Amino acid sequence: MSLVELELQLETPLFAGGYDPLKLDELWFLRPSEVKGVWRWWARALVAGALYDAGELRGSSKRGILKAPTPEEANRISKSVGIDMGLGYADPRGELSGASYYSLVVEPVDVDRFKRTYRGGPVALRDGQLNLQRATLLALGRRQLEYLTPGARFRLRVEERVSKLPVRREAAEAALAALSLALTFSGFGKGGRRGLGCFRVVRARGTYAGFFDPRVPAAERVNRAVNAVRSLLDIKAVESGEGELPPLPSVSARRLAGGYRVRGHDLRPFQVIEVRGSGARLLGELHNFFLRGARAGRLLGDPKAQDALRQRLAAWVLGLPREQRGTGYRIRVTGVDRRASPLLLAVHGGAGEGGAYLSVFASADWPAQLAWREGAEVPREISERAVAEALVLALDEFVDYAAKCGFSVSFVWPK
Repeated sequence: MSLVELELQLETPLFAGGYDPLKLDELWFLRPSEVKGVWRWWARALVAGALYDAGELRGSSKRGILKAPTPEEANRISKSVGIDMGLGYADPRGELSGASYYSLVVEPVDVDRFKRTYRGGPVALRDGQLNLQRATLLALGRRQLEYLTPGARFRLRVEERVSKLPVRREAAEAALAALSLALTFSGFGKGGRRGLGCFRVVRARGTYAGFFDPRVPAAERVNRAVNAVRSLLDIKAVESGEGELPPLPSVSARRLAGGYRVRGHDLRPFQVIEVRGSGARLLGELHNFFLRGARAGRLLGDPKAQDALRQRLAAWVLGLPREQRGTGYRIRVTGVDRRASPLLLAVHGGAGEGGAYLSVFASADWPAQLAWREGAEVPREISERAVAEALVLALDEFVDYAAKCGFSVSFVWPK
């Protein structure tokens, strides 16, 4: 039984790869497993936010990490996502293990004519080209990469697996609300956190089509998802007091202790910033914000100047990639080689007026020790306060940067 059927249109270039990471997989241009992975990621963030709001998620220090969920908390989140929502659960004891209630079917509708090969330089769009930092990095060493240009269309169906019991309506609502957030605020493939591989829902059919209505504002989508998860988990009591940073990305509007402010708004565990402007230029400018030279060029008029994030050695908050060659930041924690960015960029809209969302997660799952390497190594001790202050600094720069690009910026969630 089909729960919802979506027609998706690619809005930004998709570098998906397959068994060969440099080539498109002709059988799976967009892999169901990747869609399921991003879907589960947002489901975990929603469950974590509900537990954090109820005062039932605090975490603890763990092997050089500022804070991580305790084993009991992590298992509770996994059970809620896997069993209550129905996205599949692997019980370490093997007693409660179960496959997902849902089957994902992804079918290309109009794809072949949008295939391109990237050999360096600008990336092709619908009407024009853009220089994108992520694509340049992927092509280092003169590698050729296959990718899809905007306009490619797919059909995505979420079907109920055949089983003895039907999917509970409360479970399906919470799960599909999480999928709606994944498609709104995340991209897919390489550079999916930097505005690449973003899709727009062109049409939705089925029992749960309302969760994917493109006319519904982003803030309302978040509220629906939060309420659906709270209802599913029967969480009524919500902490009214301020809290420390949660131990993992959490969709929560709870106030943080410390009074951190960004442009008149309290920093929360989760916030969404909307940017409006010309669609094609929106992708290029915002994607390249995460490159220091582009930031400094816009903010200070000189790509070689040091912006505030560089001056205060706080650019680590934009994400820590795997080991660099003698420069940048080094994680001084054994067994940890990267930390994904807490800022997720999604860009929607073509050559005309478009919109973008920057989703920001303030959480404490960071290495406790870093080192800045430029000549001599400079150690950096990271604290929860340092994480919050670095995020405030990064968001201040992002707002200024977007304004200097001629875009309008607004904080849309929480209000």
